Amino acid sequence: MGRDPSDTPKLAEPLRYHDAPEHPRVAELVAYWNAKRGTRPMPDRSDIVPGEIPRLLPNIVICEVLRGGEDFRMRIFGTKLVELTGEERTGRSLSDFGARAIVPTRPEIVQDRWLEVIRRSYQQARPVFVSGAMTSSDRPYIAWHAVSCPLTAGGTAVSQLMGGLFVVDKR
Repeated sequence: MGRDPSDTPKLAEPLRYHDAPEHPRVAELVAYWNAKRGTRPMPDRSDIVPGEIPRLLPNIVICEVLRGGEDFRMRIFGTKLVELTGEERTGRSLSDFGARAIVPTRPEIVQDRWLEVIRRSYQQARPVFVSGAMTSSDRPYIAWHAVSCPLTAGGTAVSQLMGGLFVVDKR
């Protein structure tokens, strides 16, 4: 993913970052993450039991950090997200996103957007709240809110991330 910044495509609509959740399901996912972390900076992946949040599970992503945050591999990619993106991404690296989508997609924008959000959460070791529209697939009428939350894996460093993406307007 060592793309030259001058090659980064210009997005039709920039991502909007928020200080707190602005969608009820994002707030619900963050409440779960907070309950699991307790007094620690972040929970361990072993603390996360997807079956405990069945209502959120179709919109959940859990990914692992590759090469110090250069890329990320999806371990869980919810069924609602598969429908939305037109692509099953479980087991795939973020650097492959959009390549096999059944909806018209600009993979370079898809990858850059996901990387920006997940990498920010990874680097800051805290939840990142964001909203935007599906401009990467020429469907700007689909708006969404999302969160990316860091997880450890038996230590103190961020090694995985859990996120959720929820559509708020679909005409």
